[in-house]
Amino acid sequence: MNFLGIYREPEFSPGRHVANDAKILRLVGQTLERLGVTVRLATLEEARPQRHDADLIFSMCQGPKAVSELIGWKKSGALILNDPEASRRTYRDSLCSALREKDLGFPHSEFISTIAHPRELDQYHPWFENNAGAWLKRADVHATLPTDVLKLERWSDLNSALVKFRSRGLDKAVLQQHRVGDEVKFYGVKGRFFWPYHPKESEGHPFDDKELKRMAEHAAASLDVSIYGGDAIISPDGEITLIDLNDWPSFAPCRGAAANAIARYLKDTYRAIQNPRATAKV
Repeated sequence: MNFLGIYREPEFSPGRHVANDAKILRLVGQTLERLGVTVRLATLEEARPQRHDADLIFSMCQGPKAVSELIGWKKSGALILNDPEASRRTYRDSLCSALREKDLGFPHSEFISTIAHPRELDQYHPWFENNAGAWLKRADVHATLPTDVLKLERWSDLNSALVKFRSRGLDKAVLQQHRVGDEVKFYGVKGRFFWPYHPKESEGHPFDDKELKRMAEHAAASLDVSIYGGDAIISPDGEITLIDLNDWPSFAPCRGAAANAIARYLKDTYRAIQNPRATAKV
């Protein structure tokens, strides 16, 4: 077995994520080698001439150009995990549309133009009642800069925030209702690994961790994403709201355990595809 791993593009690994994203890919590669798999790690540019020799490609690429290129490789017969078409479905413009149709308590989200006239924004005024606030998020890829996700405390902040997005060449945004509660992040690998944690100080609202796992796995399965991470909000009464899901995060708080699960998932998936009668857990 010859596997090819592709690093995430630096512009989509902002700040400390550059090192963290590279670490998880290297650890997955090292674990695969201990499992008897020949592994090469490369940037997308380096991978182009090597891809025809790979039995399986595992990619952390997230940018639109890279994902489009990988979709082309897939159509030419390459086996790629995560599936690049699934990676594209985790972009916010697709994610919000998909998850609000599921039983996931996804917060109300609207796509709005960054050139919207202030009068057109009046309909969102109730979202800010009782100091609830809202979030403005770029509508395409996941956040690459802190300014890609803005907390709006007052309705009057909305128009100025849209102006800032428009000045950066972003013509569409997602306006999402704020949910009060604790933030919980989670990491998962299809059928074999799930790790939730509080990324910052929280109130400690109790919640059903099995229900969070069910919701996260349901969301990932609906997008066909096997290696994933995401965010949820736990309300004071324990209600869980899934607010984000992304493909192949850094797994920084649980890197070792995640690398083992990912490597075994990749190898077992390849073996199951080669031998459909095999009983591999994928």
